[in-house]
Amino acid sequence: MSDEVRINPIDGAEMVWIPAGAFCMGSSEVDITAVMQQHPDWDARWFAQERPQRQVEVPGFWMYRHPVTVAQFRAYCEATGAPMPAEPAWGWVDDHPIVNMSWEDARHYAEWAGAALPTEAQWEKAARGDDGRWWPWGKRWDPDRCVNAGNATSTRPVGSCPEGASPYGVLDMAGNVWEWCIASPLGEYALQPARNPQRRPVTPSGRVLRGGSWLSAFGAYHRCAYRCFECDQQRGYASYHRPHCGFRCVVPEK
Repeated sequence: MSDEVRINPIDGAEMVWIPAGAFCMGSSEVDITAVMQQHPDWDARWFAQERPQRQVEVPGFWMYRHPVTVAQFRAYCEATGAPMPAEPAWGWVDDHPIVNMSWEDARHYAEWAGAALPTEAQWEKAARGDDGRWWPWGKRWDPDRCVNAGNATSTRPVGSCPEGASPYGVLDMAGNVWEWCIASPLGEYALQPARNPQRRPVTPSGRVLRGGSWLSAFGAYHRCAYRCFECDQQRGYASYHRPHCGFRCVVPEK
């Protein structure tokens, strides 16, 4: 777990330092076979967008320990005049993650906070560390370690499942809300550079959701390598927003 912590002075978010280095991004055929042996009822097609696995190196960066909360997003709205999104069925709760976020909503907040949305490589490194684990906590699906459809009917306060922390102490990387990231090009996953892969999202396929949510019924969706492009047939369009969509930010400079 990282012992380097910083507070973003703009929105008060706690940030954890993710050190530079290489990690295994995506899933290998061996990994997929092993997961399917544990869970034969899962669909092998869920793994289609995360192959081949490869070693990727990223520079160090700061990652928000939690998803952006309702209280933080409300402060942003008050400071900028931006509107709050549609209220979810359970109402606004200050320490819950903000939801009904489009990719553009998330990007505008990140810019205001002096931060950015994570690239897929940054997000996955922060979620799984450098030992190739499948979920932030290891290689066995444990629904009690995250907020998911088996134990929740809405979001919960951020950090509700400390036992589900990533190797760096980042929380809610599995469950609670899907998180917007800057995507690697769909269909070109294997062609990205091995060092600091990123994409400037000028097309709808430049957006992707990661981590699963309170509404996700299958642990396969909560895996560190899972890439969600199937957004209500909009394939990650920036206008897509639902009560399971949120985000967190990164700050690349130390």
